[in-house]
Order: sequence, then structure tokens, then C-alpha cells
Amino acid sequence: MYIIISGMNNITINLAKKFISDGNEITFIGLDKNKAEEIEKDIGFVTVLGNSYNKSTLIEAGIERANFFVASNMEDEINFLSIKLAKHLNNEIISICLVNKISNKKNFSGEDFDFALEYDEIISDTLNSFIANKFDQLIYTNTDNHTEIRVISVGNDSNLIGKTLNDIDLSKESEVIAIISSSGSISHNLSNTLNPLDKIIIQSTIIYKNNE
Repeated sequence: MYIIISGMNNITINLAKKFISDGNEITFIGLDKNKAEEIEKDIGFVTVLGNSYNKSTLIEAGIERANFFVASNMEDEINFLSIKLAKHLNNEIISICLVNKISNKKNFSGEDFDFALEYDEIISDTLNSFIANKFDQLIYTNTDNHTEIRVISVGNDSNLIGKTLNDIDLSKESEVIAIISSSGSISHNLSNTLNPLDKIIIQSTIIYKNNE
């Protein structure tokens, strides 16, 4: 998956290293050129110099294809504006926002702010665990037979690890097609236990609402 991180600091750098170990694509946004060069030397991922509350900067970073946007600047105003703009450009993106001052947390409510965390909550393990457990991506829709194909990724901290597909509560409209291991091998044995970085391929029947 693709994750954009606004704010280049120790929290986000450690977070990015964990994401990288899960095979994710990362882009940093920030104004500090020296820090950007350090990150690219250390991690090897792209940085975009600019303000994350600037439309052209977010578009350059690839906001329209991103799965997650993490706003972790030290100024709440920047995080607030950045989340608002990111959601405007990609309303499917999941936002995770740092709130530096507890008194400001009431401002980070509403549908644009999926997760607003206070400074002492926004540690790498918390965010990495959330994203690892929740990543579910639609990759194909067949409108002729009203089905869709989804991929559920098993992160290093996922609660799916060690379970079989029989242990997972899927809807009756869903059917598991295959499991792809981290090595790339494909298995149709649904009794195998799930391991970190496995991907579950699921086909589901689309249930339309009455007014659709």
C-alpha cells in the first residue's frame, strides 16, 4: 500500500522503517531539505519538499492514489489543514492525525479525521498495528456479474496471524480464492495458518442498496 507522511521527525522516521519492513511504499512531505536528504540516505524513500496543506504539493506526492495519510507535524494548525485538503483530494484515504495540544483535540472531529491521536499516543507501534490490521483493498470490480475482488494484507502485527480462514468471520457473500505468501507462492489450501505478509484474495458479490 501507499502511505504519505507529513512531518519529518523521529516518530515518523521510525514509523516509516516499520512500514518498509511490511513492503509498503512511503513518501515524506516536509520543508527541511537537510532532514529530507538524511531520510533518503537512511531509508531510501522519496521526499517531497513543501507544505502538506498545499494542493500542488499533495498532488506531487501522489495523494490521489494513497491509501493512508499521516499528519504528524508539531503544529496542530498544519495537521488540521493538511487532513482537510487530503480528504478533499482523495475522499477514500484514511487519515491519522497528531494532536499536540490536548485542548485542541475537540477541533479534530468529523468525518475527515478518521483517527486523531494525542502526542503520547502516536507512537510507531500504535499506528503500525492499526494499519497492519485494517488494510483491505479493492482491486477489481466486474459490473456484468456484480462481483468484486479484494485483497486483505496480513501485517506483522495483524490479529490474523496464526489463524486459518475458517477462523475469520467473512460475509456469506464472500469466497476466498487463494492465499499468496510473502514469498509469492499461491495456495488454495484454506486450512493453512496465516503468516505475516500473506495476502488473502477474496471474491464477493456486490449487494446494492434499494436506491442504487
